[in-house]
Amino acid sequence: MFVALLPVVAAVSCETADTGDGSISISLQYAEVASSQGSQFITVDASGDWVITLSYRDGDEGWAEADVTAGTGSRNSILLRYSENESDSDRSVTIVLTSGGKDALCTLLQKAPAGSGDTPGQGGDDAPVAVPGWMELPSVPDADGTRFVIHGMTVGGIPTRNYSLLWDDAALAARWVAYPLSRWTIGTEDVGRTDDWQYDPEIPQEYQPCLFKGFPSGGSPGFDRGHQIPSADRQNRDSNRQTFYFSNMTPQRSGFNQGIWAGLENYVRSVAIGADTLYVVTGCVLDGSTQTANDNEGKKVTVPSAYFKALLKYQKTGSTTGVGGYSAAAFYLEHRSYSQDVPDASMLYSIDELEEMTGIDFFVNLSSVIGEANAARVEAETPQSGIWIN
Repeated sequence: MFVALLPVVAAVSCETADTGDGSISISLQYAEVASSQGSQFITVDASGDWVITLSYRDGDEGWAEADVTAGTGSRNSILLRYSENESDSDRSVTIVLTSGGKDALCTLLQKAPAGSGDTPGQGGDDAPVAVPGWMELPSVPDADGTRFVIHGMTVGGIPTRNYSLLWDDAALAARWVAYPLSRWTIGTEDVGRTDDWQYDPEIPQEYQPCLFKGFPSGGSPGFDRGHQIPSADRQNRDSNRQTFYFSNMTPQRSGFNQGIWAGLENYVRSVAIGADTLYVVTGCVLDGSTQTANDNEGKKVTVPSAYFKALLKYQKTGSTTGVGGYSAAAFYLEHRSYSQDVPDASMLYSIDELEEMTGIDFFVNLSSVIGEANAARVEAETPQSGIWIN
């Protein structure tokens, strides 16, 4: 098992120049990044011809490159790649946009590797650490080729977890993503979709799919970049941006993703908004699947055969089911087209039934709050369709 902790938060750095016929500007998504190799987009705002050059500090050249260095007009999809910083000091590169005889600048700072006493570095650290006792977490297996990853966020000035996942190196997909869901964790910024597609900074890129351009079209069926934690479940900018990490994506059939799966996501949010907290595990069935989809570099990504959601609801007052305010339900859907966009009672299961179908032990920390017997009762209880779904 591999465990990685919280990502570096970065800001945007840019400069605008007035050419006389109009201004030009160049900007980066993140002005500061961790020591691991990575990539991000450069945005150019210009009306005429332009060129991009890179200027390195202290002569340490060649560790960054732009895939496009000349063009005309505005562009927002120029990919800047940078290698791992293995030195003992920070380094920087200035990206210079030249157009109409004027220059506009952006600088990228890449941090030095973390010291031996610091938090494990970006790109995944192979040293296992204790798994938190959060209510939403399933059992985390200590298995080769899997990585337990945590992403954090800040809501209302309070640091908290955004989501956790169990990554499968061979499948290039997360077996599950777990997170708390409530009005508070959704946030209030209402940023919509940031569409900030990026590698997960906590997993080495060689074990992630490259999905800047989505899954290539032309085949049948077409695949979307299907979120496991939905974008709409995190509406503050930084937390929403993390939902667009490639580690949160699986190849979902377009009809499934935009139909029944979207309907289930909307339903789950409505349950969370009506509860104190809803603890969610969204996952996919990878074992036994023989179908793959290509990423942007030709790597094979396993296409799941099914998807599921395990839900543990906490309602301090007014709950008529469960024990101690806790009740649970699960949904299991085959990965295929459905004639409906709204889930129904035929897709509803108990947690025990979902555990039998997936081999995953869900909500392992519930017993520490209400006792083993009561936790077993909550997981065995058949969800009432009139309460969990109409």
